[in-house]
Amino acid sequence: MKSSDQAEITVIIPTWNRGELLCHCLESLERQTVPCRVLVVDNGSTDSTPSMMRSRFERFEYVRLEENQGFAKAVNRGLAETRTPCIAILNNDTEADPHWVEAGLELLESRPDCGIVASRIINYWRRDRLDSAGDCYSRAGMPTKRGNGEPTTGYTSVERVLGASAGAAFYRQEVFSTVGGFDEAFETYLEDVDLSLRACLAGFVCLYCPQAVVYHMEGASDPEAGHQRAQGASSLVFYSDSRVFWITRNRWRLMVIYQPWRNAPWLFYGWARSFMFHLLKAGHLRAFLRGMLSGLRATGYCLKKRKSLFERFNDRRDELWRQFRKC
Repeated sequence: MKSSDQAEITVIIPTWNRGELLCHCLESLERQTVPCRVLVVDNGSTDSTPSMMRSRFERFEYVRLEENQGFAKAVNRGLAETRTPCIAILNNDTEADPHWVEAGLELLESRPDCGIVASRIINYWRRDRLDSAGDCYSRAGMPTKRGNGEPTTGYTSVERVLGASAGAAFYRQEVFSTVGGFDEAFETYLEDVDLSLRACLAGFVCLYCPQAVVYHMEGASDPEAGHQRAQGASSLVFYSDSRVFWITRNRWRLMVIYQPWRNAPWLFYGWARSFMFHLLKAGHLRAFLRGMLSGLRATGYCLKKRKSLFERFNDRRDELWRQFRKC
């Protein structure tokens, strides 16, 4: 990697244990074709991560928190340490193509209307299949990965999308100064969807960049799945009790904060479908119900956030809702 002294972009990597995954990720950043500052935010790892950062990757910046505070807090800590005009966020269970930073930065610089860039994320073990080509959020309240499981022969053009997975995304610093950082109340999962929706309300455009390629080991950093993924399991979708709980909990939060009341029939259908899916096929029904209950308990907080956002960005509310109908 070239010198980061004059870098215009900082790559923030939140991590917690799984030092072997982080090592592979950082090695891919050493091969980038343009200068980039790399900042690892460690959520209190107790494995080899601290010693590895001091010995193998001493040229990268490293912040270690005392305990695991979740993805959102870790990223926000990194944002507080960052002054470059552009920022990238990258999961520790990824491998970045050598041109990843160059491609994302180039699109941000060439499109003044663009505030967020979504990467072309490919399944690490099945490299003929996409993980995502941007994020969607439907009027049924379903956050989904655009193109998930589809052949990599598709989605080859730059185009507008609703949002970007923070597992591999680029942002202008202006996005965070306008709408704030990640909502730490989400803790983990879907906090990136929340940020994308806030950015859309504020008038920022998110573009998908097919040249910004990252390979993602789906679920590898989840403690309940790490051993499966490390052995090369190739499933395109991964479920665990913890993942189902957090996603369900935060889906409820997104619904209360952003959905128009007229979408109630679609939302009822979305929740009923998820209930039946976990009852009959995926399992984890108890985790699903616990997630709904936890979401319900946070309804008051979500209504306050909704009121604040819609008062501030009321003129763009209908445009956001139109985007839901396209997903």
